[in-house]
Amino acid sequence: MEKVSRLEFLKKLGFGGAALMATLCVAGLGTSSCKSNSASTSAGSKDFTLDLNQSAYADLKIVGKFMVVQDVVIACTAAGTYAAVTVICSHEGKKQVGYRESQKDFYCTAHGAVYDQQGKGKSGPSSGGLRVYNTSLTGNNLRIYS
Repeated sequence: MEKVSRLEFLKKLGFGGAALMATLCVAGLGTSSCKSNSASTSAGSKDFTLDLNQSAYADLKIVGKFMVVQDVVIACTAAGTYAAVTVICSHEGKKQVGYRESQKDFYCTAHGAVYDQQGKGKSGPSSGGLRVYNTSLTGNNLRIYS
């Protein structure tokens, strides 16, 4: 019987390109490009500012409230303090991440994955993290940026 590597086996099954990379990453056999953490999760760069005086964003002045803007979950974690992460769960790429004020953490409603405010996975099916965005409050203008 011929010995083949896992990579060669997957190639013989017809896996190639992105499908091969995804399979290797899920299996924990991929390269460093598979690693998912708060700095490298595949959500794009962001740079936008919200005027918290606008009624559409007024809830962000209330501690514990959150909203999703441009695929970013923005949570008011304390008076004048904000945390922002991608809405895309690192487990299966679902756009279902929200914020729980009672636990002060982010969570995925699809899989139950839980992340701290720095985007690090705490529990659930995801061992990866969430991309975290910087926040800066100047007056009533909240800037979210990479």
